[in-house]
Amino acid sequence: MAGRMSLYIFYISNFLLLLCLTASLMQSSKIINNKIFTRPGVIVLAYVQLISILLSFLILIYLFLISDFNFDLVYFNSHSEKPLIYKFSGVWGNHEGSMLLWILILVLFNFLFALSRRISERFKEITVAIQSIMIFGFVAFLFFLSNPFVLNQNNFFDGIGLNPILQDPLLAIHPPVLYVGYVGFSLVFSLAIAGLITKEVDRQWASIVKPWVFSAWAFLTAGIALGSFWAYYELGWGGYWFWDPVENASLMPWIAATALIHCVLILQKRNVMQSWTIILAILTFSLSLVGTFLVRSGILNSVHTFASDPGRGLFILLFIFLILVFSFSLFAYNSEKINKINSMGLVSRGTGIQVNNWLLITILTIVFLGTMYPLATDLLLNKSLTVGPKYYSTTIAPIIILFLFFMFISPRLGWTDTKLYKIIIQLRYLIITSLTITLIISLYFELFNLTEILIIFFSLLLVISSVTASINFNKQNILVRTNLGQNLAHAGFGILMMAVVSNAVYSEERIYNAKVGDNLQLQKYIFSFDKIEQVEESNYNSLKAYFLMKKDGKLIDTFTPEIRFYSNPPTITSEASILHKFFSDIYLVMNVPQDQQSISVRMHIKPFMTILWLGTLMIIFGGIISASIRIGRFDEK
Repeated sequence: MAGRMSLYIFYISNFLLLLCLTASLMQSSKIINNKIFTRPGVIVLAYVQLISILLSFLILIYLFLISDFNFDLVYFNSHSEKPLIYKFSGVWGNHEGSMLLWILILVLFNFLFALSRRISERFKEITVAIQSIMIFGFVAFLFFLSNPFVLNQNNFFDGIGLNPILQDPLLAIHPPVLYVGYVGFSLVFSLAIAGLITKEVDRQWASIVKPWVFSAWAFLTAGIALGSFWAYYELGWGGYWFWDPVENASLMPWIAATALIHCVLILQKRNVMQSWTIILAILTFSLSLVGTFLVRSGILNSVHTFASDPGRGLFILLFIFLILVFSFSLFAYNSEKINKINSMGLVSRGTGIQVNNWLLITILTIVFLGTMYPLATDLLLNKSLTVGPKYYSTTIAPIIILFLFFMFISPRLGWTDTKLYKIIIQLRYLIITSLTITLIISLYFELFNLTEILIIFFSLLLVISSVTASINFNKQNILVRTNLGQNLAHAGFGILMMAVVSNAVYSEERIYNAKVGDNLQLQKYIFSFDKIEQVEESNYNSLKAYFLMKKDGKLIDTFTPEIRFYSNPPTITSEASILHKFFSDIYLVMNVPQDQQSISVRMHIKPFMTILWLGTLMIIFGGIISASIRIGRFDEK
């Protein structure tokens, strides 16, 4: 039976959850200005929500750190021999703990917005009330269906342990960063609904939304990037993106949010595209909830998934359904009252951004169908269907070409009708330079695929034009302020696209069955299999191989791929050994030996991986810079 201290913690933590539930209900009532709950005020209730959830989350951390196996969550997801950092990250390495973290971030966004100034009190009350309705729903879900503070009836002396694949320093920060992105769009959704209720979707509304949507977008981008980097070096298959359904679940809201941030900027500048902005705000958060459903419904079997209880999945599915029905019904009722006359010219910056939004929605539809259709056929028809990377690359690549073109040309157009040929004449030297570099690259690397050539060409155009746009001098040769965030993100996207194409085309792989003393060749490198040894660590044992990489007889580096054997729970993992170079990565991983005579080792040359991560970082920092500027700047032309 549980000890007295564990019982006290059980009662206190559940009381804190109920306190947050009550405060959220009182906060929600302000959407109709119910006289019963006019006091306490918005900020006081926001404090109660934050303090109660924060304390409950800190209690859960404490339970993991002291290894209190009287609680089911700690027993099933921790072990006394687990290093401290993984006890800490184990708090959110499971369904219940990750949901508590989700709610904490949800409450934190609500609290920060409640402290906002220069916003009408009624608009703030409605926004916070809508946010609190969602807090109430998720806390109720946590308390009744996924309570992290459930006591067990046995005196366990140790726990089962966390999935060893998740025992990685990067996985300690990946989920919180990703959740800030997911949950950040809840506030954007609440602002959209408040705008529909008050019929105030205008420039002022866009200026309020802008820092929140850019912040959430930047965190979501960073979360996806961290997950890709972790998969690259941890899962041992040599790639960074496999179009896994859970990967797609994070990509879909990112695509919708990318379209949303451009709509917000246009709305802020030109006071148009109100309907598009509201629809995308609703869609982005709904897709974030879809991702939550996929990893908690039990319909996927992935290292990313947390729960397999159909009841939990049904609750989230019902929650998504109610949000969609309510929000789109409200939009249908009020859409005509928020729209303004579209004053954008046919060949203008706004039209170019709108076209790119259509392209993004097309990509989103392709990813959504590729993700959900196999799941639907499996559930409804009991037929297994696999949609692989070829489907996505074949369907999305042509759209990316058009997308890159409009990313390049749109910022150079005016807000009214512009003569396109004049813009092209102004940019003729940039176009000629990019075309020349593309032809040189194509001939040197024997690249003759038209789609790949066009992607590289337009990516170069985007990078060079974005960089030159950031370096702008006035007549007195003084560097003037430019839209640095936009230019940095656009240049980063161009670099990312070039790296993705180059990596796909020029990657090389070799597989060997090797014995100690063998020399293995990969391109111009020779790998001498020096030795293999057993290593004992605090929470696992490993079999580590040593390969000496030489070039022209000179030692360049030593690679140490290993196989790790965990006992809590019993798991075997492959750990890659990677040499990061600026233009290419050299990647070694070995499989579990089938006999005592040899091991199977897989070697990769992965070109432009560092450049790929560099482009991603530029996109993230571009979003952060844009979020820090409250009023976006667009040059009138």
